[in-house]
Amino acid sequence: MPRLFNITNHTIADDQRADAIVSLGIGDVVDMPPDIARCWGTVPPELDSVCDYVQPAVDWLASQVTKGDIVWVQGEWGAVLTVVLWCHAHGLRCVYATTKREATEVHSENGVQMTHVFRHVRFRDFPSVPSV
Repeated sequence: MPRLFNITNHTIADDQRADAIVSLGIGDVVDMPPDIARCWGTVPPELDSVCDYVQPAVDWLASQVTKGDIVWVQGEWGAVLTVVLWCHAHGLRCVYATTKREATEVHSENGVQMTHVFRHVRFRDFPSVPSV
């Protein structure tokens, strides 16, 4: 049974896990080690390129993933693209989670307070990059 490798800024929520079991057919979720997860969640905006910065995540993934596993990746756009391209180059399925945003407004004499709740909808495959 394939595993889902979680390359995101958070742990998988119960509804996401349930959906991944049904829709992706996974048996287990594998989270990044804490030190790599910390780096993934704090990509410095000053860098010219994120490739070297996210290399520890790619190296960890390369050492853990096997054929048939699925990689769930979300985060800073350049970091995501780096991992997605690596996954596609190595024949791995790569997905992201889609959500529905529910907004609530509370009006008071101090102004308006907006609260947003994001609800998981589904996992979607990243498209492959066509050859030029």
